[in-house]
Amino acid sequence: MASFNSKEYAWIDVNVVLLGKPVAGLRGIEYKSKRAKEALYATGKKARGIQMGRKEYEGTITVLQSELVAMQAAAKAKGYDDVTDLEFDVIVSYISETGVVQTDKVINASITEAPNSIKEGDLYSEHALPFIACDVEYNVV
Repeated sequence: MASFNSKEYAWIDVNVVLLGKPVAGLRGIEYKSKRAKEALYATGKKARGIQMGRKEYEGTITVLQSELVAMQAAAKAKGYDDVTDLEFDVIVSYISETGVVQTDKVINASITEAPNSIKEGDLYSEHALPFIACDVEYNVV
């Protein structure tokens, strides 16, 4: 009888590269594709079809304070005011123990806000950086 292993990717399997380097201070990554859709109605009570509109891509990169400081420094080094002026690709690779790799590419991401906060009792500072992008290519080779 053949064995079946349904093991899924875990956090330890994720590798993210942005601004040309692996993000060591990564706490989380989320990205998604959205498409405007609307049911088309005419006579009768049921829709005649689904109309599709534009696609949108967005997400959030969550990093530690030290990573945000490094990103801000990279922006300054390129002559920008801060990290919200940058546009960059994000490469997200999922690498399993068996060597199976899935890589997604977020194209031309741009951070929309870079909040800073810390409060009493925090042992570290974590920052969620929302972004918009031009495209997401899933499972690129």
